[in-house]
Amino acid sequence: MKSDPSTCPRCQSQNGCAILQGKSIELCWCHTQAFPSKTVLANAISAGGASYLLENKSCLCQACIKALKLEEKNRQYKRVD
Repeated sequence: MKSDPSTCPRCQSQNGCAILQGKSIELCWCHTQAFPSKTVLANAISAGGASYLLENKSCLCQACIKALKLEEKNRQYKRVD
């Protein structure tokens, strides 16, 4: 199955990429976004079989970035004792 570059590989929603709409990167929502760490992405891949994050050349959507950042925040404050 060929991936659609305008579709988020995680949730299949439109990713809102400005570049795909013929606009400049400065106008894209992701330009000012803080992304989750590589550790969070690696954990998502190993825990949930989310290898699509590496195999796909499509951008994630805002909602998925937000969810991964929340997961990152929750892991930082998780008790280990």
